Amino acid sequence: MKVRVVVTDGSGNTFEGETTLVTASGARPRRQTRGGKPPRPERTRPDLSLPVRAFVKRHAKGLSGGQKFTALLARMSGGKPATAVSVKDIEKEWNRVSGLMGGKFYTMYGVRAKEEGWVDTQKTGQYTLRPGWEDALGS
Repeated sequence: MKVRVVVTDGSGNTFEGETTLVTASGARPRRQTRGGKPPRPERTRPDLSLPVRAFVKRHAKGLSGGQKFTALLARMSGGKPATAVSVKDIEKEWNRVSGLMGGKFYTMYGVRAKEEGWVDTQKTGQYTLRPGWEDALGS
């Protein structure tokens, strides 16, 4: 630790200087960090075998609309990127759990999820997961 020392003796003379202090054992003290982000918890794979309400309650809390859309699509497709799910089916399931989802379904949620690269559309009105969709649950 670097310090600046100012000492005045009994005669009124002032002495100044800088030095580096070490702990009594001679080891250097560890540097403390200020603020910053806390360490990121390890991400666990979402449990796709849960019933829809339990899955949404556990994994969609606090997410944006696009992230919730991706989470629901993942649950409905079993997490398999090749499985297409109709937007009508997603809307129907969303509205069944709308209280947990934070309100009614809007088609723009699918657009937002597609913009982020979490989902894709092979045919009009059908969505599939893309590799990396799990990032939607941890962002």
